[in-house]
Amino acid sequence: MAENKESLIVPINQLLPQELFILPVRHRPVFPGMVTPLIIAEGKLAEAIETVYKSSGHIGLVLQHDDTQEEVGPDHLFHVGTAAKILKRINLPDGGIHLLVNSLERFRIESFVHTEPQMLAKVVYEIEPSQIRDKELIALMRSVLIQAKEMMAENPYFTEEMKLTLINVEEPGKIADFVCSVLNLKREEFQEILETFDVRRRLERTLQFLARELALVKLQRKIQGKVNQSAETNQREFYLREQLKAIKSELKGPDTKEKDADYYRQKIEAAKLPPEAKEKALDECSKLEYMETAQPEYTVIRNYLDTLLDLPWSTEVIDEINIEYARKVLNSDHFGLSDVKNRILEYLAVRSLKKDVKGSIICLVGPPGVGKTSLGRSIANAMKKKFFRFSLGGMRDEAEIKGHRRTYIGAMPGKIIQGLKTTKARDMVLMLDEIDKLGRSYYGDPASALLEVLDPQQNFEFRDHFLDLPFDLSQITFITTANTLESIPEPLIDRMEVIRLPGYILEEKMQIAKRYLVSRAINDSGLTKKNVPQITTEGLEFIIDSYAREAGVRHLEKEIQKLYRKAAAAYVEKKSFPRKITPKEIPLYLGKPIFTRDDEKIDLAVGTAIGLAYTAMGGATLAIESREFPGRGRVKFTGQIGKVMRESLEIAVSYARSLEENDAFWTKHDIHIHVPDGATPKDGPSAGVTITTALLSLLRNKKIRSGFAMTGEIRLTGDVLPIGGLREKIVAARRVGIKHVIFPFANLRDFEELPKELKTGIYIHAVKHYSEIEELLFSNGLNKKTYKNAPQKKVKDIHIKHKK
Repeated sequence: MAENKESLIVPINQLLPQELFILPVRHRPVFPGMVTPLIIAEGKLAEAIETVYKSSGHIGLVLQHDDTQEEVGPDHLFHVGTAAKILKRINLPDGGIHLLVNSLERFRIESFVHTEPQMLAKVVYEIEPSQIRDKELIALMRSVLIQAKEMMAENPYFTEEMKLTLINVEEPGKIADFVCSVLNLKREEFQEILETFDVRRRLERTLQFLARELALVKLQRKIQGKVNQSAETNQREFYLREQLKAIKSELKGPDTKEKDADYYRQKIEAAKLPPEAKEKALDECSKLEYMETAQPEYTVIRNYLDTLLDLPWSTEVIDEINIEYARKVLNSDHFGLSDVKNRILEYLAVRSLKKDVKGSIICLVGPPGVGKTSLGRSIANAMKKKFFRFSLGGMRDEAEIKGHRRTYIGAMPGKIIQGLKTTKARDMVLMLDEIDKLGRSYYGDPASALLEVLDPQQNFEFRDHFLDLPFDLSQITFITTANTLESIPEPLIDRMEVIRLPGYILEEKMQIAKRYLVSRAINDSGLTKKNVPQITTEGLEFIIDSYAREAGVRHLEKEIQKLYRKAAAAYVEKKSFPRKITPKEIPLYLGKPIFTRDDEKIDLAVGTAIGLAYTAMGGATLAIESREFPGRGRVKFTGQIGKVMRESLEIAVSYARSLEENDAFWTKHDIHIHVPDGATPKDGPSAGVTITTALLSLLRNKKIRSGFAMTGEIRLTGDVLPIGGLREKIVAARRVGIKHVIFPFANLRDFEELPKELKTGIYIHAVKHYSEIEELLFSNGLNKKTYKNAPQKKVKDIHIKHKK
């Protein structure tokens, strides 16, 4: 009967599969005889685990050589691992899997059956034979257990569960595996124990590791004892210092905090502070006397008092504005911008007549590179005021404006109080640069914080969170800059006087380059009069026309600087460089021209029209395209267009459909309208007439007359409504060589106010109804009611008579 029972016992290596799914593990291997949790991230391994779990449930755990390796193959793994049985599987919310496995036996990888989609290996199990417990083996086991118990007594991280497990393990190999699994070994040492199949050798190595770890624990205890002794010494010294302070107090000797309190009291009395500020400052001084200098709050109070006393509470405000001097400063610093300068001089004239006028808020709006920031500095020079600037671009924390509360570590006042502290002037000129690029986050809304700052009815008692005292900002002249008003909240715009800075035309850029940019570039390059080359007038015009057609002059300055850097390099290297730089030499040093006149020769296809737009970068031309193809009468709009422009597109489609009532076409064709460039956001209603023109060209299969660009909002009745930014749009048309510009009749007054040099050479067509555009662009001859704006013509000569 006993023989039958023995025949029913199957060896474990026969119960385990001969082929195992290999699961790479990191940091340390898993030893046999343990229940271990595993986390599998979402991906191929998690999908493979699902398959294995539904079949045999056995996996092979193998340590990988490098923990940083993401894509693991056979070459990245050790060849000895542990076979394990999946006991439990839990799907995680992120797509991963939590496994609980029971490790069974060691195995050695003979070969890999396949590696994709997962690694499957043919394995050989290393079954430990029953050990004959001779005296040597028993002595090794007892030594390991004694050393392990001593380690557990020294190390508080060994739990009671670990201690009980160690007592109940009887097999020598299991004892070695368990003890090594709880030691702090290197990955190679863990793997060495796993690959040691001889039990005696495994116990000997375990004993060596235990001895080493025990020595480290004892050394750690020794160091900890020294640290504790040092802490006791420091505590003793603290008590002695306290006694010394008490002795000094009895002897009436002033200490550091008493000196600080007296110093600040003297400064407070001399500062002529307002009553509330003086009371607050004296209260903070009193706190210093009852606070230890080593406390963090002591430093916070000192910083607060330093900030409070550095502010210009009682600085006299002197307004001595000389209009002629101001005009001279503005003209010397900036060329052109006559309208902008006149408005600034008007503002300064009012300041000179009315002494009690509150500080104004000016908003300079214009494309990049037209001189907004430098104009703000010139205004400060013209007013003989101190100037402070900080950028609002990307600011997302309102504490940058109103300061941090002193409860926070490292609290600071806001930028406005910092500016007052720096300039020590209550009537400074404060520039808030890039106000249209303010951010917003969970830290607060800086734009909302600026509402109080920029309101003359509120900012006379502005309270910074750090200062927590009212400070009068009404004497400050605020200047803000922006590329566009679209991203600025309406209540904020309402508090500012908006002054628009238009883009420069060719003639203006020529004068700016001659007067400022060339001399600045020569000075920056280090060249002298003896070795500096001269750029001819034709050369400057070529640079502007071929390399720098932007609205401002920033890119133009970079190109001129680049040219003189080339000249400086040639001079240092003793190479030849032309004394006069003409259009012929410029491409040799600046590279191939970015813009050419060939680019301006736009061959308009059917369904295409040129529009004029006003963006944050200045004026621009837009080639609006339309195409038709078989469909069901749908109209698709693309080009990253905004809500207002989408409505303008829909109105244009409706009006074009009313002109071309071809039901067969509209019901059997789809139309696609695209506004390049696709990556640039666009909005506004002024493209209405351009879209209508492109659609009519498509519907009639007829090209429009070339050389025309247009702008204007269209109604469903065909009336053309006025638009904004006419100056910038005319500049954009001139920049690309367009001679004929169509715009609403209501904007004719804006055109008449443009500078003479900007109107020269442009044919204008001011229209009231779209039928006039239709007659102009789709008829065989030019409209006889338009006139070229030649220099000798008076403004009244360019008015266009319209049919009733």
